[in-house]
Amino acid sequence: MASVFGSLDDDVLKRSPEGNALLSSAGPISDAFILSTEDVPVINGPVGSAKTTASVKKALVEATRLVPWDNGVRTYTLGVYREKYDNLWKSTIPSWWRIFPAEIGKWNGSRPRAAEHVIDWRDEWGPVRLIAQFAAFGEQADPEDARGLQVTDAYLNEIDLMPEALFIAISGRVARAPTRATLRRPGRIFGDCNAPDVTNWVYRDLFENPAPGFKLYRQPGGLEPNAENPAIGREYYLDIIQKNQRRPWYVRRMVHNKPGFTRDSDVVFPEYDDDRHRAKETIPVRKELPIIVGIDGGLTPAAVYQQHLPNGQQLWLAEIAMTSSGPKALSREMLALEASPRFKGCEFYTVCDPAMHAGHETEEGSDRQRLAKHLGRPVHLARSNEPKARCEPIHDALKTITDDGQPCLILDPSIRLCRRGFSQTYAFHRIRGTDERGRILKNPDSHPMDAGGYAAMESGQGHSRLLKAQRERELAERRKQAREAQRYNPIRRNGR
Repeated sequence: MASVFGSLDDDVLKRSPEGNALLSSAGPISDAFILSTEDVPVINGPVGSAKTTASVKKALVEATRLVPWDNGVRTYTLGVYREKYDNLWKSTIPSWWRIFPAEIGKWNGSRPRAAEHVIDWRDEWGPVRLIAQFAAFGEQADPEDARGLQVTDAYLNEIDLMPEALFIAISGRVARAPTRATLRRPGRIFGDCNAPDVTNWVYRDLFENPAPGFKLYRQPGGLEPNAENPAIGREYYLDIIQKNQRRPWYVRRMVHNKPGFTRDSDVVFPEYDDDRHRAKETIPVRKELPIIVGIDGGLTPAAVYQQHLPNGQQLWLAEIAMTSSGPKALSREMLALEASPRFKGCEFYTVCDPAMHAGHETEEGSDRQRLAKHLGRPVHLARSNEPKARCEPIHDALKTITDDGQPCLILDPSIRLCRRGFSQTYAFHRIRGTDERGRILKNPDSHPMDAGGYAAMESGQGHSRLLKAQRERELAERRKQAREAQRYNPIRRNGR
């Protein structure tokens, strides 16, 4: 790293409290982030994993990568942003000063306004100038305030705390100084964060379904053997855990670096572990077994497709969720999915929320009857719509492993809403001021979660283990054996 920063090294090492951090590696993921070339790279890790230091290093590396353009100087203008000036001056700027005190280069600005730090150095390819412009956008984080910015790249400290609208506004202000033609690349927005809330836009765009050009650099949890920034020590994390024994949501996110639930929710399935219960690759469909489809009705209908294996595993293969629609629209989506190469040729057994049977005596018929008509197959009533009955088989599967050590519930990577539901949003309402639980909260994720529960209740039943033809053969065999068996005579004793 010293060869990259050239003559900056001596000045920083003498005057910066954490200057030595510039010449050392926190770990391979941190190093990969520093050298990344994606449009939106984000480093994510537990507290104390040197994410801010990695972001400062990245700023320096990006500056050295420029071609000379400003009178022969590689001038790199970095916008460093937070959503509020209070957070900018209490957190972001002090973190920057731990690496680059204001006395290094030229600092201009004071609380609670924008500030600028200009740092010059020379490496083996010539002079470099880094201009770090610190700004926030007021208490309302108004994206309109970003209109006048002219920067090369942007660094969003604690990116998950930034409103999505602000990210969108800033995306139009990079590659302005210099222009993209001089840069020979798009402007970059890089950031750092702890494990986000699963309802956060950063979770959606980086953890759940990264768009092209987005790349998550995810560090291990603080207590894992390959934890980064090992100098901080295990005791640091053990102390956090000790102080937060009643706040497992905080320990999960800040120590173990797992996206999770907030203090205001009480998840229905705390046994769910996203690392264990989510497949890394698409789960293959076993066409020799039936597929159980659970349906939740109403104006936001949902369907979840499962297979229940002989070893006890529940495989959650796919989900469908609709808004402002009914049985006809849901059936259209279901039939399209079932005709795809992945499911073509499979046998489906469909169960629905018993509430969908309401209105069966009317001329129009019930939602269940209309859905069955559009699907062209029977739709059976689920065994119960009581939350306890619906959740029990899922609890059992989450707590159980197969004989070869595999989890008994696995989500396909394509499943997004149920994944969010397991992690956070499928939660009990907590009665304010008490530790008492109320009903399960209704939200966009609760409908596919309910549908999954209706399917899970069929685990172990004949129609979840055997295809229809096999079930009919077994039934015929049992009837044949009954016919051929010698009738019981109550008068005869001991075979006489």
